[in-house]
Amino acid sequence: MILRNLVSQTIPKFIPFYLLLLVLTLAGCIGNLQTMQTETEAPTAATETEEASRPLAELQLSTPKTNYAAKEEIPLQLNIQNGKFDLLVPSFSVATKGAFTQITVKDANGQVVEPKRAITQENPQKYVTHDGKSVRCIHGFDFKADMNQELTLKDIQRYYQLQSGAYTVTLAIDLEVYRESIIEDHPEVAELKRDLARLQNDPNLQAAAKQDAVSYYNEQLKFIEERHKDEVKDVYLPVKARRGKASLVSNEIALTIE
Repeated sequence: MILRNLVSQTIPKFIPFYLLLLVLTLAGCIGNLQTMQTETEAPTAATETEEASRPLAELQLSTPKTNYAAKEEIPLQLNIQNGKFDLLVPSFSVATKGAFTQITVKDANGQVVEPKRAITQENPQKYVTHDGKSVRCIHGFDFKADMNQELTLKDIQRYYQLQSGAYTVTLAIDLEVYRESIIEDHPEVAELKRDLARLQNDPNLQAAAKQDAVSYYNEQLKFIEERHKDEVKDVYLPVKARRGKASLVSNEIALTIE
């Protein structure tokens, strides 16, 4: 009886202590869990920031060597590395000599060297038939994600008179991006489509005869398209489909003319 009373008096005094200990233990576990979650989320946030800051495309300029004689050819090699998006861009900017039109050459004093002749490349416009309409376009390039495009300017000395000394060279490209493209039909296909359109709009042709003629033309179209399906097709960009522009700048390379 005495032992029972003693136990009943002692237990209530220890219950708050055990409860306090339990609460502190749980709080510590939760705190550690939150810390682990924060540490786990941090790399993800850093990765997202790096992806967001990654340029649309990167330019890498190089030369086979750094020292050249006064009359020696100096080729410039350009590597255009696309980022993570498929881009519709002008062929002029990434597939022709037009990529080199914004070269900057500086001497050892940091003064810009003026070219003796400009680097030029035509970028003509063309009207392309699309959905029965004539659309003003430029020649385009389907620049796939992570694709590398390599170009070479045969000799920078053709455009810059470089005397003996040290120089630096950089390159910039204002890369226009377009929303949509048009694939020009093969000439045979285009001609058949024009004939088919005239046929369908002929009011003097009886319905049965028109239906037979349309079926014939459609079969011919399928046959010709299948025959030319593996040919490289020109991509055109509607002038009005321009989406925006990205200003790209290459690395700086050093040259020495002996």
